[in-house]
Amino acid sequence: MKKIKNILKIVIVCALFFALESCANARWGTNAGVNVEWGPHGPRVRPHVDFDVYNGGRL
Repeated sequence: MKKIKNILKIVIVCALFFALESCANARWGTNAGVNVEWGPHGPRVRPHVDFDVYNGGRL
């Protein structure tokens, strides 16, 4: 049982290293604004805030 726990810990650490390596070039960006939708009772204004994570390309 102790051997299985050690192997599991090593696998989790390796997976964590791979996850952190893949996110090394990630950049984040925010966007805030207002959405205006026209309906039968006039315009409806809805604010929005976006949070995006880009893993390549231009921000």
